[in-house]
Amino acid sequence: MNFDIFAPDFGILPSAYWRKSAITNPIELFWSDDLLALLRLCGEKEEGIGERVSDYDRFLALSRALPMLEGHPTRAWIASVLQKYFDLQELPTEETAPQVWNTLSQALLEHPLAAKELVSGAWLCDALEVPDNLPEQVAPVLHADLLLHTNAKNAFAWSVEIASVVAHFASNRCKKIVLHIGKDFDFILPSLYHVDRALSLAKKDREATNLLTAQLLRELCVAAQKEKLLLVLVCNGNLLATANLLQYAEESVGLPHLCWVANEAREASALLDFTAKPHKAEILAALSYDCIMTQAELSGVLEGWQMRYPVSRLCFVTARDLRQTPAAQAHISAMLKKSKTNI
Repeated sequence: MNFDIFAPDFGILPSAYWRKSAITNPIELFWSDDLLALLRLCGEKEEGIGERVSDYDRFLALSRALPMLEGHPTRAWIASVLQKYFDLQELPTEETAPQVWNTLSQALLEHPLAAKELVSGAWLCDALEVPDNLPEQVAPVLHADLLLHTNAKNAFAWSVEIASVVAHFASNRCKKIVLHIGKDFDFILPSLYHVDRALSLAKKDREATNLLTAQLLRELCVAAQKEKLLLVLVCNGNLLATANLLQYAEESVGLPHLCWVANEAREASALLDFTAKPHKAEILAALSYDCIMTQAELSGVLEGWQMRYPVSRLCFVTARDLRQTPAAQAHISAMLKKSKTNI
């Protein structure tokens, strides 16, 4: 069972990362905001990994943390990069870090690597722009608020823009699109007239933003169905509003193969009600581990889901919290094997 199939595999890298023509610094091989968060979870202090710290000190911090990341996909990715490009069979430790740093520095000085060779997992789209050198099989992560920054003046032009970008993703063998819905989202039923008007308003207008977000999902559903992509919807805010949003998209244009991810499992009843109904396309219910839950709390929530809702499949997004991986995954796996729910 692959618990990472619906999530970014090795963290979300900003677009600026893969646009780099060459990497000559060892820490730049792996550095991202997700790695920074991971190091904090491993106990590294801000004074050892923050903005004012040297790249070498950050590499030392990473070397100290790697033994604690056994079973984590980021550790596996780092190991694969070191082996594939530098013929290093062992991960650096605090003791071997200076020697490994020198080895990597010398190798990168002689043969710099293009960032797009290393990008795997996912990257964050800055806006609805078609990248020039999009890496293949990399999941684009779309934040709804960022995608509202468009020069389109009407709903039709915006629809064409969205379809063109999604088609470009598909042509580069992307298999899924990840869309984050903001915490302040509240569902407003859009119409073409309302969309035209909202596009002309300042994006700081919350009602206009909410209306355009609903229209954005509608257009993404159309494009994802056409390109046969999985749409992963990450719900950061009001889950009832998200359920209303999915209901609107299904009734107006239909839903693609879809997986929704709830950050707060205890408030997922509206989305579970929607998921439990018959649908033309398969809808998966996912639980994010961004919130801290003990194994007992997690068991209680999942068992409640199974008893109240005929949800046939569940998928799980990998934990960043080290207390919940990989032990919690084994616990969930054992629990679900005894039930009628498939992962």
